[in-house]
Amino acid sequence: MLIIETTYNEEEKLWHGDDMEVFYDTDITIGDVIFNALKENPKNICQVWHEKNEVITCEETLTMSIRLAQYFKDSGFTHEHVIGILSRNNVHDTHVMFACLFNATPFHAVNPLLEPDVIAALYAITKPKLIFCDGNDYDLIKSITLEWNPTICTLINHIANVSKIEDHFRPTTSENSYNPTKLVIGENQTMGIICTSGTTGLPKAVTLSNAQLVLIGNTGGTKEVIFTNTAIDWISGIKTVLISTVSGAPRIVSNQLFSAERLVEIIKKHEVTVCHMSNWQFQDVFHSPLATVENLSSLQIITYGGGWVSTNLVRAAQRTLPNTFFICLYGTSETDVVAAAINPTIDNFVGGLLPRKSVRILSDQGTYLGHNEIGEIIIKTNQNWSGYYGNTEQTAKTLDSDGWFYMGDLGYFDSDNNLYVVDRKKDLLRYKSFHYAPNDIEKIIMELPEVHSVCVVGIRDKSYNDAAGALIVKQPNSLLSEQQVIRHVVKRISVEYKQLHAGVKFVDSLPHNVNGKLLRKRATEIFNDVQIPKAAL
Repeated sequence: MLIIETTYNEEEKLWHGDDMEVFYDTDITIGDVIFNALKENPKNICQVWHEKNEVITCEETLTMSIRLAQYFKDSGFTHEHVIGILSRNNVHDTHVMFACLFNATPFHAVNPLLEPDVIAALYAITKPKLIFCDGNDYDLIKSITLEWNPTICTLINHIANVSKIEDHFRPTTSENSYNPTKLVIGENQTMGIICTSGTTGLPKAVTLSNAQLVLIGNTGGTKEVIFTNTAIDWISGIKTVLISTVSGAPRIVSNQLFSAERLVEIIKKHEVTVCHMSNWQFQDVFHSPLATVENLSSLQIITYGGGWVSTNLVRAAQRTLPNTFFICLYGTSETDVVAAAINPTIDNFVGGLLPRKSVRILSDQGTYLGHNEIGEIIIKTNQNWSGYYGNTEQTAKTLDSDGWFYMGDLGYFDSDNNLYVVDRKKDLLRYKSFHYAPNDIEKIIMELPEVHSVCVVGIRDKSYNDAAGALIVKQPNSLLSEQQVIRHVVKRISVEYKQLHAGVKFVDSLPHNVNGKLLRKRATEIFNDVQIPKAAL
């Protein structure tokens, strides 16, 4: 296990990442960074569309993005407007995003797999005057935007008499002398808008500043081949596009939904060297019999995040791929990546703080805690943040006047200044006056080899508040019973309030949002709806 160094100020009870130099000054527009990277490596491969076997060079990407940016400018779009992108991973997503960055016009990326009323609520916040979408989503966008009637342009699956993106790729007389628009209000200018995970309600529109987007590094150059299934409605998807571009490394694009089989196919075909996965994708891949050294030998780096992954599974993955670096990332949409652990081997371990990040541990009484004391993790990025677009109330609840983010995670630092994330503060349950974290029980249940995944929920008990119940997805062909699970928890956990008093129910899948975040509220509803006699203690 490799350690990222973090310093600690005892007097202030403050942990801080390295103050190392960053690759780009934060007052340089991210549009300039991308423009220059594409221009410097014109013949390099920028994108490969897996389903179409289509290869797009940096020069082609730059040309299409410039022409689209010129269309935006000619249409009157500035930093005061918003352009919508409702798409799930195709090569034109990148062209639209780059064109927005070139023109310094914020893009608002939303995942089309969200429920229609959620998509409607999100775009009602920003009211984009132009929205790019898959032709299959045209009717939805048309119906939810009647109030402000934006221009709609299709990316793929075009429709007769509807504007399509290729209409804006025609040559212009000034494209060879084009330069990106400069920042108008400085490094804190909003350049993008994405969504929160929505684990505690409707997703919110998170603003991304220029200063946040230029905090990118280099993967090592053109020898890398990069892939992630996450799209640009998530910060990891955006950073993957930006990092691969500035590195001059080809990025594989697939607009198909994730499956372990498809991911392995992509890795083998394109000899992917760097892959980012959500936590649930990591679990699906390394629970799969396809996770062999023969299939995954090209992988040099695997990054994963978005939730908890069993250490036993990480160790098994490391045994399968002993020459691969496994990097666990901890962060949020609002703060970007905060900490990273390289080849972690300890449960809940998320490693050291990234450069310029600061963290404190806060008690329920509002005092700052020291080493090995569990409390709420509060985060300072040491950058200004414009908040949730159009939602000052929620912004004030998340970010205080001193720049500290309150994201609701519980954790602690060990004596070597390594950060551990224990659970979600908002997920804490109470039984007979005792608080407990669902994750404590989930980790015990995941010790059973016949369990694929689990979500522990609190079921309302009129006498004792939250009785723990386990919603479990079994491994294929498993004969695991409710009683076996209950007995295992009894054996491994001594306290009565953490027992499975609400029982165990088996389901085919757990509810996640489109980016893999476990939806505990929906899991509770499913547990209550599943009509299977529960086992008693």
